[in-house]
Amino acid sequence: PIATRNMSLGYADRLKRKRNLGGQLGATEYFESAENVKAKMEQIAQLISKDGAKVFAFTGAGISTSVGIPDFRGPSGIWTLRHKKKPVPKLDITFEHAKPSFTHMALVGLLQTGKLSWVCSQNVDCLHLRSGLPRQLLAELHGNCFAERCSACRREYVRDFQVETVGFRPTGRACTSHGCGAPLVDNVLDW
Repeated sequence: PIATRNMSLGYADRLKRKRNLGGQLGATEYFESAENVKAKMEQIAQLISKDGAKVFAFTGAGISTSVGIPDFRGPSGIWTLRHKKKPVPKLDITFEHAKPSFTHMALVGLLQTGKLSWVCSQNVDCLHLRSGLPRQLLAELHGNCFAERCSACRREYVRDFQVETVGFRPTGRACTSHGCGAPLVDNVLDW
């Protein structure tokens, strides 16, 4: 990874500061023993291996924290630390340089074997798309900080950089679809 210990949080730094963030902050994280994880993985593999079995995956921050992207609500999450008036973590890697995790790639493996039907994600980091998951099999509930959408024809543009705005605001670029030219807006929530 790139030496980036003092980097800003990118997308998180562009969000509005709110007093009431809603939901639970700093919840305890629970960990399973390696033996329990292995036993549960074998159970899941048996279920998935049945003829006609399909997987619908619902993902969140946990699949991206292993590549250095911090979460928001965990014990060391961005919102949790801000609420406690503590310094927020610095990124180990920029969103632009982050690579899909083992879990992202495992989902692609399930897709390639015909077992994955759909992914619904709360993440905005673009790692599902970078893993090779097709856009038409991905719902990004909170948006994507690398995406812009045309305000008229709705065409999506996925960039190799984080879009500078949040909250579905104009980005300053225009749609290049033939005959359109309408303003592009970011495609990510601002809480």
